Amino acid sequence: MNTAIQRGSTDLDCFAKSGGSVSQDGARKVVEPRVYATFHTLRPSNDFGYSMKSTADMSFDELVDAAIDDVDVHDDIVRRFRQEVAVLVVDFSSMRKRTDAFGIVHALTVQRAAMKAYLPAILANRGKVYKTVADTCFAVFEEPLSALLAAMDGNRLMVDFNAERVGDIEEGIPGAPIHPQVGLGWGESLVVPDENVYGSDVNRAFILGEDVAGSKEILASDDFTAAIGVPPPGLGVFTAPHDRVQALGFSFHIFRDYRE
Repeated sequence: MNTAIQRGSTDLDCFAKSGGSVSQDGARKVVEPRVYATFHTLRPSNDFGYSMKSTADMSFDELVDAAIDDVDVHDDIVRRFRQEVAVLVVDFSSMRKRTDAFGIVHALTVQRAAMKAYLPAILANRGKVYKTVADTCFAVFEEPLSALLAAMDGNRLMVDFNAERVGDIEEGIPGAPIHPQVGLGWGESLVVPDENVYGSDVNRAFILGEDVAGSKEILASDDFTAAIGVPPPGLGVFTAPHDRVQALGFSFHIFRDYRE
């Protein structure tokens, strides 16, 4: 049976009701040994092999596995990993066409070079890259304005990166320009330090950056846009047109950079 016993409790009768064993020894009360803890102890019969292992000692993946059998572990996951963060998801244009035309090694080499050119914009705005899935990068920021400025700065860095790239994929000429496609999200997420990030707006940002954004576009969820409020001078925001929203299934916004 799962129990969660608060650290520092001195009420032995209450302790006994929660599963402890209390007996009388002359004038003294004797408590059978049991660990006081602020965490849960998993069932001995747990199918995942975490018998009697405290959730405080478990990794995120172990907790998620254990939560299948133990609903209380859900609360431990939320307590340990929930944060309110901004997420920037950057994809790069024409990767499928680039791969088909020149091969996966060429496409991967170009994508890696583009990401190295883009990365300083993330770092300069106090962001941190959490993972890369194929040619798509996920970065996390403490607040949305930093993520927005990183996206804007990243676009500018890529202009310099592409300055001498004059190839043409359609003509079979290597060295074609490569452009960022960005999705932005904001809200409560599960953040696994230095490993991964999960959440509803993480998913929206991924869809916007991976599937919806065109070359050099910066798209943002409703929650991200609301958190920004009035954009800084030189930046504009527009509601996405109805046809794009209808095709996607959720509304979003388009940010543009008008700075000199």
